Formats: sequence, C-alpha cells, structure tokens
Amino acid sequence: MALYKLDEYYPNYQNDIFDGYDIKNFDVYAQDDKVGSVTNIMIDDDAHFRYFIVDTGFWVFGKKILLPVGMARIDYENKRVYVPVLTKQQVEDLPEFTEDLAIDNDYEERVRGVYRPYTTAPNIGFMYAADIYNYRQEPYFYALNDLNLRRYEDRFRAKRNHSRADLL
Repeated sequence: MALYKLDEYYPNYQNDIFDGYDIKNFDVYAQDDKVGSVTNIMIDDDAHFRYFIVDTGFWVFGKKILLPVGMARIDYENKRVYVPVLTKQQVEDLPEFTEDLAIDNDYEERVRGVYRPYTTAPNIGFMYAADIYNYRQEPYFYALNDLNLRRYEDRFRAKRNHSRADLL
C-alpha cells in the first residue's frame, strides 16, 4: 500500500484536522532520553495514520526514522511524543528514512522487524509475506490508542471523503 506525507497530501491539515496543533516539531522521547522530533506523519491510501517521521537530529547520528503510530503516547500540552518501549540505542538501530526513499512492503517490514521484539505482542509464528500483509495483523503498531489522534484521523478521512464526493 502506498504511503504519503500528510502535509503534501493535505496541506491545510493543521487547521482543518488538528485543531490548530501542528504535530510537527513535537519532541520524541524514548525511555531514557530525547531522541528527536516529529517532522511529518505518513498516511496510507485509506487515509489511516501509519507512521510518524522522526528526525533524530543531533540526538542520534542525525537521521530520520519511521515510528509506527500505535507505539507512541502523545502529550499535546507539552508537545511531546513518548515511546516508552525504546531506548536511544534501539532508535539508532532503526533503518534510515530518506525523503527520496520509495517505501515498499519490504522496507516497512525491515522497520517492523526492528520494533517487533520491543512490543507486547506474542512472538508466535509470525510469518511476513508482502503479498498478504495487512496492517490489522499487528495492531500494536498501527492501532490509534490516542483518542485525539484517532479523532484527527477520523476528521481527515471525512474531509477526504467529502472532497472526493465534490469531484463526482
């Protein structure tokens, strides 16, 4: 499934969807320290939020990584995203995301493969197959536990569906 950057897909997302919040620049904290800041959100063809793009800047060797939305806890008041299951070292081990990278099923599986041991999921016989993988198979990565983020995703999908209806 194709992934898109939220701000490129829907430039007015901040006002129309996020109540004026801009999730960009929220600081990201692993269990032991600050590891970066959010630069964007990746969405899929069905308008579901899938990943935060995190710039690790000078905290961790200066690369960008993808963080599955289901692994994050968001503190809107302090503009922070917490990933309590990861350490700074584990963030360093994640595959790098670059702006020109074509995100395909295999790249996403490399990302999930690094995160998978740190989830609460039972590691019983999971077999990845690109042709049949579905995000619902691993809700610990993609289920929106944050009620605000879920509401924002619902608004985004409603706006997208409304815009499509206007085109017909």
